[in-house]
Amino acid sequence: MRLPLMSAFTACLLLISTASSLTFDPNSQRVNVTGQHKFIQAGPNDYRGPCPGLNALANHGYIPRNGVATIDQMINASTEVFGLSIDHASSAAIYSTPMTVSPDLNTISIGDPLKVLFDIPFGDIKTKISPQGLNFPHNSVEFDASPTRLDKYQPGSNGNPNDLHLPLFQQLFDLQKGLPDNDVNFSIFILSDHRRRRHLDSIAKNPLYFLPPFQGLFQNGVKYSLISQMFANRSAERSEGRLDRNTLMSFYGIEYASPDKKSLKYTKGGERIPDIWYRRARDDPYDLRKSNDDLLAQARRNPDLINKYSMGGNVAGLDSHRTIDIGQMTNNTYTRETIRSGYNLSCLAFMSTVSMAPRYLAGYYENVPGTVMARLYSKLPALVKDLGCEPLRGPIDERFFSSMFAGYNASLPGAPPVPRIGPGPLRQMGETSKQEAYAMASLRATG
Repeated sequence: MRLPLMSAFTACLLLISTASSLTFDPNSQRVNVTGQHKFIQAGPNDYRGPCPGLNALANHGYIPRNGVATIDQMINASTEVFGLSIDHASSAAIYSTPMTVSPDLNTISIGDPLKVLFDIPFGDIKTKISPQGLNFPHNSVEFDASPTRLDKYQPGSNGNPNDLHLPLFQQLFDLQKGLPDNDVNFSIFILSDHRRRRHLDSIAKNPLYFLPPFQGLFQNGVKYSLISQMFANRSAERSEGRLDRNTLMSFYGIEYASPDKKSLKYTKGGERIPDIWYRRARDDPYDLRKSNDDLLAQARRNPDLINKYSMGGNVAGLDSHRTIDIGQMTNNTYTRETIRSGYNLSCLAFMSTVSMAPRYLAGYYENVPGTVMARLYSKLPALVKDLGCEPLRGPIDERFFSSMFAGYNASLPGAPPVPRIGPGPLRQMGETSKQEAYAMASLRATG
């Protein structure tokens, strides 16, 4: 799918205008990858997970090399190395940390569950299950239709949505196939095309495909934007950045498997900042407003990213996608017509966390309102205040999800285990699954 001529022309002018206003300072933008920040391959006892950016930060010692980091460590490293704004980095860290079942609401593993516990400074934080990591929270942090990972419930994934799946990286890589190296740029528009393809893949291959509001409206699209915005290498000629093949491969731990460059290989824990790499300009941090602008830019390229794939999932097996109506879900606070106005897209995403996060957290912690929500999620409104959000006219009713989407119910704490997630079909169209039975039972229980 391609932009209409006028839209493409307008987008091009916008990019040229933005690039011309940026400065390039090689001294302040060159990222140090020597000395204490030299690359060291992750070892067998180190934690690595679904986020290539965090993996690279750990491999270079910008966060602890073992992959166990605090909120402040993740914020400081993300702003220093990748040029995220404080609000952007803080919102990601503050939202994600409780979802990993952090026993102090401050420290997480960026991958697998913590093997060794640590002293807990907050005596009133009591967990119901053992501490986890970023590999744990499906549909609350990790989500379906990601750029390079299979869906958790997709046949063939073996329940692992955290490790890079080389064919998906190849799918992205091939979007610039045949171009001379100097012309390659994995721009936000290329990432938008890849994102649309990944949604179609998930709908066709994952019977439990589902995206909740925060993940569908914000997190999913931002993850694609960040590939271009965080990893692009800046220069005097391209102050806005250009993401070439070698830079993309380096950040994902990918190398050519043979001298002819016809095949690729992936090394888990090998995510690496290139030896000569310049971050985005220090006077141009990537904030939440820029994220929202990029989400809209992706949707101008591929309108279905908002119109169809922003919230919803499969309802009756493969290829049975249904979109959640924004107006109905929000009592017309936001509608399909207004969601593109201002920063409404991000506003609805963040406000949905207030309604939906406790449903997950109640399965992980005791006294959620007095601990997790009070200590951490009370900080989110201040981080997003510049978006100028209109408050919802009422809480979001969970039955918008539990009554239709087996993938939502399967992700909840205490949900029945999902059968057969190895090779082969999970089930055929029309078969009744345990998850759908659970969904129907949930609806009956709530009236």
